[in-house]
Amino acid sequence: MSPPEWSTERQTADGYRIGRIVEIITRWLALIGGGLLLAAIVLTLVSVIGRYGFSHPLPGDYELVEIICAIGVFLFFPYTHATNSNITAEFFTSGLSERFKLGLDVAQDVIFSLVAALLTWRVGSGLADKFSNGETSILIGIPLWWAYSFAVLSMGLLSMVCLCRVAIGIGALRQ
Repeated sequence: MSPPEWSTERQTADGYRIGRIVEIITRWLALIGGGLLLAAIVLTLVSVIGRYGFSHPLPGDYELVEIICAIGVFLFFPYTHATNSNITAEFFTSGLSERFKLGLDVAQDVIFSLVAALLTWRVGSGLADKFSNGETSILIGIPLWWAYSFAVLSMGLLSMVCLCRVAIGIGALRQ
């Protein structure tokens, strides 16, 4: 028995649609996150060339790169979990049966969904705080709640991915 996949035919019609939609959304968000990280690289390159080649760095380049990278990294979280691409250490579980490993994966997804929900709540609290007090970046005045909104979206989607994986895993265990 192999670990459950998102696009398996074993799912019900409703479960298949929901899993497929979540998979598509997480993939697109990861691609956007990758694009943002590439933009941060280009921004850094332009700033370094401007700083050392023309004595005119981009104002607020550190702040921009920091915010862009934070948003980009958060956008990767749901996709890496949806595709089971997180780093795992299988030293202790390599000799166990596939069914037992699948049960461990389901338990891990239950715990991870609770942690992701807790993080969603806390980052959401930070978003509300940054939005209400109008906090901005120091040099160029970017509202910090913008980055927090992407983090809340991403962590909420990660919670949903975990719950979808729990449902798929339970379905696979029943077979």
